[in-house]
Amino acid sequence: MRRVFNVIDRGIAGSPTHPETAPSNNIEEVQAAWAQALRCDFGRTRDAMLCRLAETTQELAHQYPNDAKVLLWNGIVLTGYAKSLGGLCSLQFQTHAKVSLERAIALAPNDGAAYLYLGLLYDQAPTAPYGFGDENIARSLLEQGLKLTLNSAEQLRRA
Repeated sequence: MRRVFNVIDRGIAGSPTHPETAPSNNIEEVQAAWAQALRCDFGRTRDAMLCRLAETTQELAHQYPNDAKVLLWNGIVLTGYAKSLGGLCSLQFQTHAKVSLERAIALAPNDGAAYLYLGLLYDQAPTAPYGFGDENIARSLLEQGLKLTLNSAEQLRRA
């Protein structure tokens, strides 16, 4: 349980140290660790892997608060970790994931992935008074994310 609180504390701790973007190998390492955690068949092992990964992404988000990719992956990892925890423990992680994804959208408004993950988060989160879940907001975010993603794919095909 101590690891859970370490992840939460890092998400709300002090001021950022580096305003620039994270090195691309950091994102690649997070993506590889995320894929490895998803492939893990053992619940406790997967939870431990997600906890370590959540700590890593929270540190990266703290170091690089203006990097939309870092914030996107922080939101993705925290959402996955919250889902694996379930129950009331997950609510704080979902809230941190929401803030991170909203910040990623503010920094990169044409990146459909952040909209898609935020829409999924709104769909999975419990509704008020416990959470922020809302089917209408989820649908709107998912539609916006799909629109942006499809437009990006079409532009790549044309190029």
